[in-house]
Amino acid sequence: MTQDAAIKDEEIAAQAAAWVVRLRADDVAIADIDAATAWLDQDPAHRLAFDEAEGLWAASNDLSDVQPASVIDLSAHRERRKGLGRRWMVAAPAMAAALAAAIFLGPMLQTAPTVIYSTAPGETRTVTLDDGSRLQINGGSTLSVKMERGRRLVHMGQAEATFNVAHDAGRPFLIDVGESQVRVVGTAFNIRRSADDTQVAVLRGVVEVSDLNQPARRVRLTVGQSVQRDDADDRMTVAPVDVRTAAAWTQGRRAYDDRPLREIAADLSRAFATPVTVAPNAANLRFSGTLVLDDEAAVIGRLERFLPIKATRGPQGVRLERR
Repeated sequence: MTQDAAIKDEEIAAQAAAWVVRLRADDVAIADIDAATAWLDQDPAHRLAFDEAEGLWAASNDLSDVQPASVIDLSAHRERRKGLGRRWMVAAPAMAAALAAAIFLGPMLQTAPTVIYSTAPGETRTVTLDDGSRLQINGGSTLSVKMERGRRLVHMGQAEATFNVAHDAGRPFLIDVGESQVRVVGTAFNIRRSADDTQVAVLRGVVEVSDLNQPARRVRLTVGQSVQRDDADDRMTVAPVDVRTAAAWTQGRRAYDDRPLREIAADLSRAFATPVTVAPNAANLRFSGTLVLDDEAAVIGRLERFLPIKATRGPQGVRLERR
């Protein structure tokens, strides 16, 4: 490894450590999550370093019973996690300081940690929270969870997830997504947050979707209903939804009813590792039907047969243009 490469490696490790510490802070904001997501997407090395930093943090859980006078030996953890290498020589002091603060101050502060869940495009993840709630997270998603004594709080950036929330009347489950907040006690629903809008579909029970800045502006949804809030006009549009297909992505397919091609491309960019973009002249083409998400090339081929588009493949991914 050259000296320049080693320096870059160490800088990435230090940045990853800083992100792990920041995202675990009690005052983490949606802007922090969005910035962290952008950093992760810049370079595969960023995600690898972040995963290693999270692993080092997780390893520190073994120190929860350590007395304050004890010394945190990060080198021992590095030995147990092969492949961390010299890049953690720079990151270790920041992690040590953060871990020391967590151990020494944590019992006094008595605050719930914020846990970040992030998936790469083409990756899905199932998470069970400590209250029994279950989250299925789609690809290309980042969200944070904070389980407080009086509430359960989730922040979603650009992400999609299906929630099966455990009933707890004393601790409402709140999801801040875009400019909206979803409030539930115990139910199942799907949330999709894109660059342009937020969509909530109820699979079981009742949820309430309100404006973060104007809580009195809200809609209540029951099973078989959905709401879409567009960022451009800020309207909340309630419509019926088929509960059998609202979260069909969890079963490897997508169902659409007169949806624009730009939305379908965003979904495919979550489902597969290769991003899909749409030319302006094709963005508003409409599609209805079900797509089986078995293979990206096959899915693109099906769209080309149904719509007047052609796909161009290049180093930046797949681009759909009108024929």
